[in-house]
Amino acid sequence: MKKKLTYWALYDFANSIVLMAFLFYFSQWLVIDQGKPAWWYNTALIVASILFIFTAPAVSKRIDTTRVKIVGLRWWTIATFLGHLALSLLIVLTDNLEVWITILYTLATYAYLVCFLYFTPMLNDLSVSENRSWISGIGQSANSIGLVTGVLVTLPFVNGLTLFGDPGRAQALFPATIIFGALSLPMLFLYREEKGAPVSGVVSDTSRHNLITFFKSVFAYKPLAFFLLAYFLFSDALLTFANNFPLYLETMHHVTDTVKSALTAGILVLAAIGSVIFGKIADKKGKMKTLKWTLFAWCFIFVAMALVTNFRALIPIFLFAGILYGPVWGVSRSLVAELAPPHLLASSYSYYVVAERFATFVGPAVWSIALITMGEGVRGYQTGLILLMLLVVIGLFALRKVEGKVTV
Repeated sequence: MKKKLTYWALYDFANSIVLMAFLFYFSQWLVIDQGKPAWWYNTALIVASILFIFTAPAVSKRIDTTRVKIVGLRWWTIATFLGHLALSLLIVLTDNLEVWITILYTLATYAYLVCFLYFTPMLNDLSVSENRSWISGIGQSANSIGLVTGVLVTLPFVNGLTLFGDPGRAQALFPATIIFGALSLPMLFLYREEKGAPVSGVVSDTSRHNLITFFKSVFAYKPLAFFLLAYFLFSDALLTFANNFPLYLETMHHVTDTVKSALTAGILVLAAIGSVIFGKIADKKGKMKTLKWTLFAWCFIFVAMALVTNFRALIPIFLFAGILYGPVWGVSRSLVAELAPPHLLASSYSYYVVAERFATFVGPAVWSIALITMGEGVRGYQTGLILLMLLVVIGLFALRKVEGKVTV
């Protein structure tokens, strides 16, 4: 079991490297270097999420009935690698292909998202209720460390080290993609999935297992339904801000790429530590109680980042946010199995991933509306942050409706 956990955590580490490189540097390459509007980048995330949401029912149905996850993870990881590899080469070797590059980025992001339909349910295979938050925290910690690595290992390329093509932010993408591919290999080829008997799905007629029936099967159960609604809202807020954090630092505080990278690395190191510590706390003191207090603190963090204009004064707030960032995902992931009814347990994490990725549809839309209406300057970003805080508040109200299996 320790080997399987190691491979699982290493994969989370690997995929976060390429995620960070593209979120951190592709967004700035497209918006700052190529002069495209910020909503263009967010639209790519929206379209990728739409494609993912309409794919998820069929994929999760197959996982639920066969219990086979590693095969699908292998193929979609290969697709993700090839898509990001093509992107990284096109960006540094061609000119005036921003439209096609954005389309390819959308498709590569879609493939990346599908991987998590197979990867996330593996948490059930690696844990029991008593240690699930802690095991989930280990995975989240590996993810955060991978994000740090994605920033640090690519920084020399951003600052002038050139493999081919012109120097600049785009140089970070190719090495990050290669590292992702190499470190994914142990999970793809050494992880041994225990074979279990197929089970009957929640919706027996595969032809009717579409998006509507998929969500009906989940929202028939109030505890799970309200939790996923809340998760949809607060993950919406946190993911949208994380995706736009480099642009926020550039627009609001005009910091250099080196400062952005160092600050992000510090935040993510603390997120890794917070994931493990709060995982232990959640298992002992209550998962729901831990999650609620964490989200309550995030409301004040968003307000502070919107209203405080002194960058030095914000640094402690950024670091405090880092400690609380990882636990949101680690504890939430462990809560899904606690709330899902027994016959939905096998695919409960697929619903969780769908809720998370549907959030990446509304979040960028809200953020883009703020920038379009208030301008792509300080006022626009301040408005966006306040709107994200309101989403967390609404999510907290939804959590009050969660009843049943979880102690608050």
